Amino acid sequence: MNSRAVVPAPAGTTAIKEIMLHPPHISIDAWWIIAAIATALLLAVCVPVMPTRDHKVKMACVPLLGVVILWVAAELRGHDLETVLLMYSTGTLVFPLGLVGRGKELKKAVEDEKLFGKQSSPPKLTTQLLAAFFGMMLVWAWLSLG
Repeated sequence: MNSRAVVPAPAGTTAIKEIMLHPPHISIDAWWIIAAIATALLLAVCVPVMPTRDHKVKMACVPLLGVVILWVAAELRGHDLETVLLMYSTGTLVFPLGLVGRGKELKKAVEDEKLFGKQSSPPKLTTQLLAAFFGMMLVWAWLSLG
């Protein structure tokens, strides 16, 4: 027979669990600041690692494209500004988190494509981009659904 004693949880444990499971409330003003920081990070990290001028211009246009897409989606689906800023911020942060430290691999992949005519995906770069994508999706889900 296996007998286990039930030990009561220490006082305040539920308060800690409740704080950890529920996301913080972030005001609209704070979301604007977060979106601006996410845009600055995208431009500061991703544009310099792009191997060609054409790629740099395309990467610099990502924030504008994100704003247009989210504005249209918000109009069609009736999202409020807080939801749109949350989607923009988490979506924008995928790129800097996925590309930081991978400039050489990205440059080599573009050079290989020019030389050999085939696209190659460096495994570490692909893994980092996927991890950043899924990580930010989890953050988005926690903040929006939590």
